[in-house]
Amino acid sequence: MNKVSILKASKLADREPAYAIVGEVDLVVVRFDQEISVFYGRCLHRGALMSDGYVDGDNLICGVHYWDYRLDSGVSEYNNKEALPKFQCWVKN
Repeated sequence: MNKVSILKASKLADREPAYAIVGEVDLVVVRFDQEISVFYGRCLHRGALMSDGYVDGDNLICGVHYWDYRLDSGVSEYNNKEALPKFQCWVKN
């Protein structure tokens, strides 16, 4: 696996979804408290960009049809059988 730098952690606002792309894959990056999650960036429902959504409590919410995904795991709180794929990430000092 090749490591790819996508964003500076210092530029991530708490609970504000940020867009990134690696190759041709859209990603959404979310900082919540001291944690950072990187997920597949398209809603599983209709393919909307998750970076255009918002955070409500512990969930990343799609801005189009309001589908929800947990910030820590990507699993939908509404339907636990659905989950945004989560990618490994790290912060380099």
